[in-house]
Amino acid sequence: MRHLVGMVVGASLVAGALVAGAAAAGIAQAADAPTPAGGWDLDALMAGLRQVRTASAHFVELKTVHMLNRPIQATGTLKYVAPDKLEKITVTPAPETIRLDGGTLTGKQANGDDFSVDIGGHSEIGALVEGIRSTLAGDLPTLRRYYGIAFAGGPDHWQMDLVPKDHWVREKVERIRILGTGTVIGIIVVDEKDGDRSEMTITPDAP
Repeated sequence: MRHLVGMVVGASLVAGALVAGAAAAGIAQAADAPTPAGGWDLDALMAGLRQVRTASAHFVELKTVHMLNRPIQATGTLKYVAPDKLEKITVTPAPETIRLDGGTLTGKQANGDDFSVDIGGHSEIGALVEGIRSTLAGDLPTLRRYYGIAFAGGPDHWQMDLVPKDHWVREKVERIRILGTGTVIGIIVVDEKDGDRSEMTITPDAP
C-alpha cells in the first residue's frame, strides 16, 4: 500500500494538482464575493472558495525530475463538484485519471492499471485528501489541522505555502505553493523531498 500511496503522491501529487485545478477553475465565479471588513487576507480567500459549487479548467503541468535532462509536460482537464467530488484527467503525454468521490480514491494509471483506495483506512492519503477537501470548501480550521500555512501578499498578488504536518507525507512532499490574484488561483508549485518539482498553470473554463 505504501507503493500505491507513493504512486498517488507522485502522480502530480493529488494534494497539489486537484487543489489547484479544481479550485482555480471555479474561484473566478466567486470573484465578486464581498471582502471582509478587515481587508484582504487568508480569511477573505477562503470565503471566496466557500462559494464555489462546481468548476472545470484546463491545465498545463511541467514536471522536473532530477534523473531527467528536461521537464515533462502534461496537459488535461480538472473538474470539481462540491463538496467532495474531484477529477483530474491527463490527456498528454499519456492518458491518466485520478478521481475522488467521498471517501474513495480511484483512477487509471498511464500503464492502464486501475487502482481504488478507501482513504478512511490510510492516514497518509487521508491527510492529502482532507487538505484538498478543506481548501476547496474554504474550511480553514480543517486545513490548519493538516498543514502549516504561510500566507502573504494582497489582492493583486498573493502566495500561500502549505507544509504537511503528517510525518510520512512530509517525507514525500516538502511544500505546496499556491499563487493567485484576487480569488483566482493561477499557478501551483509542488516541491517534493527528493528534489523533483511540478508547476501547474490553470486556465479556467468560461462560466
